[in-house]
Amino acid sequence: MKSFKNIYHTVCLMGLVTLGTSSCTDWLTIYPQDRVVEENFWEDKNDLEGVRYGAYRQMAQTVSKFVLWGDLRSDSYAVNSVDHSSQGNRDMYIEIINGMPDSSMNVFDWGGVYTTINYCNKVLQHGEEVLARDKQFTTGEWIQMQAEMTALRALNYFYLIRAFKDVPYTTKVINKDSEVELFPLTNQLVVLDSIIADCERVKGKARNRFTRKEDSKGMITNCAIYAMLADMYLWRGSLHEGRHGKKGVDIVNGEEISHNVDDDYNKAVEYADLSLQYLANQNAEERSSAGPETTAEETFSYGLTNCEMIKNNFEGAAQATTPKLEAQRAIFNNKNSRESIFELQYSVSDGLSNSVVNSLYGFGNGTHLMVNKDAMDALYNGGISGTGDNGGMWDSRLWVCCQNRVVTGSGTANAQAQSGYYCMKYHFDDLEMDGSTTSREIKSLHYTSTTYNNWIIYRMTDVMLIKAEALACLGNSNAKTVKAICNAIHRRSYCNFRSSSKVPNTDAMTEGTIGNTTAASKKAKNGVTLTESIVYVMNERQIELIGEGKRWFDLVRMAERSSYVKTDPDDPREPGVPNGQSGMSAMVELFLGSGSNASYATTLTNRFKNRYGLYCPIYYLEVKASNGAIEQNPVWNKSKYEH
Repeated sequence: MKSFKNIYHTVCLMGLVTLGTSSCTDWLTIYPQDRVVEENFWEDKNDLEGVRYGAYRQMAQTVSKFVLWGDLRSDSYAVNSVDHSSQGNRDMYIEIINGMPDSSMNVFDWGGVYTTINYCNKVLQHGEEVLARDKQFTTGEWIQMQAEMTALRALNYFYLIRAFKDVPYTTKVINKDSEVELFPLTNQLVVLDSIIADCERVKGKARNRFTRKEDSKGMITNCAIYAMLADMYLWRGSLHEGRHGKKGVDIVNGEEISHNVDDDYNKAVEYADLSLQYLANQNAEERSSAGPETTAEETFSYGLTNCEMIKNNFEGAAQATTPKLEAQRAIFNNKNSRESIFELQYSVSDGLSNSVVNSLYGFGNGTHLMVNKDAMDALYNGGISGTGDNGGMWDSRLWVCCQNRVVTGSGTANAQAQSGYYCMKYHFDDLEMDGSTTSREIKSLHYTSTTYNNWIIYRMTDVMLIKAEALACLGNSNAKTVKAICNAIHRRSYCNFRSSSKVPNTDAMTEGTIGNTTAASKKAKNGVTLTESIVYVMNERQIELIGEGKRWFDLVRMAERSSYVKTDPDDPREPGVPNGQSGMSAMVELFLGSGSNASYATTLTNRFKNRYGLYCPIYYLEVKASNGAIEQNPVWNKSKYEH
């Protein structure tokens, strides 16, 4: 089995399988024009693995799109006020955050994602013939590879439907440009049903782990498939609940579909537990095969099953000025931590860099985004500087995720006192605190610039919070468990420096433990109410996963789930289904009505006339090339190129 160390050097088929998909005219074209070359290509396992690895490499090259689609429009960010060398991108981000995305913006070009999908389709199409030709390629290996590519394809479609709602859908290989016209938009729920069915069919059939840790974390395993299923079922339950309530008949493409939403939420809980169990087994097997460990991180579960989180060792930290932050360092700086479930790999040796980490996050003039302090303040009693037992000053995640102090910049002259708050979780090296035990503020943070951070798709705490949200959706009877999960994650990073006696209780199920906020129910003017449990989960996800491309998708899911208001007009493309305006308005009021987005709340409410405002406009060249098969998102104005 090739390791990820040399995966990207093995994709020598690039001359045979074309990667050119930067625009709609060739977005699904990876078949060479010389059909004879293609037909002679699929001879043995190495040919199949080359395209398989090419799929991972291609997905790694689309990460910037995933991050921007999943995070940019959320309440977590403001655009850096400092002019940038990439001023065009900065101006585009300003327009998007201000609620004015346009279909001419290349950030909405989905071509690269469809290239990944087509790679997966190619492997799935040719696997059986390679199995028949190559006697060294076993049926067991093919079953595992088939599961891997089926799930990777599903994951890419999952990104597309969360970002664009209805998208072209096919499991067939596209061989020439003109064939794009055969694939009109498919309803989001139809695509979601299809990819769930695909993942259900291959669950448990992939590898549990690979020989190398980099492969176990950088390729699809059973643990990753179960995490995907948990996420997909949570989304499907939320989408259906916003269309017909807890139980009812949904109309999809004119067809009546009976659906019990709680069944989906229960599935999300079940598969989250399975993902966590498989991760625990994977880590145990890795420890056993590696022999005695001398540098393994200390872990702690806070009373939860299969949730051995890397522990930040805060013992004696009341006087310490340089806390080590073992968890943050292992997860984001060292790569492929024991908490990782699936992360895309980048390295100098592979010649593949992750520019999004530097272009969006970091410090000062070199980054596009600042953290929205007002949004983060709302998550803590007394704000992020609050010193009470629930204050933000004691949450060590904020020391690197919402940094506002002067930092030193890798020995360069970039360490000017730039105003604002920045996400440094991918960049911090040495952290120094003020020596006072009564006011623990950041004194300095050494900034490390890198373009080779891995990008995490799923990790342990994400899946724990998927489970918590599904439980919250199932009702108040699960409130204690929901709070326990949130408190365990919060407590891992909590350090009250005033006194060593302030170390929080290590049993997450104990009543009266610390929380990230008072988390009262939130009620919007239109009557949409979020329970305390839902608020707890959303708050903890915002803190824990900031800068990981999750927040806007979380807000979309909340808005969709809150959209079953019968007085709303019909959906413009789904007769008999409320159009989602109430859920949209509630989301804007509750989460986008303050801080950097406050002045745009009215604009957003006026523009978000239905659920389509939650989703991205379709790149204008895709609409143009489809000859009418692909319709533009009905909310967004046509670009100047579509007139």
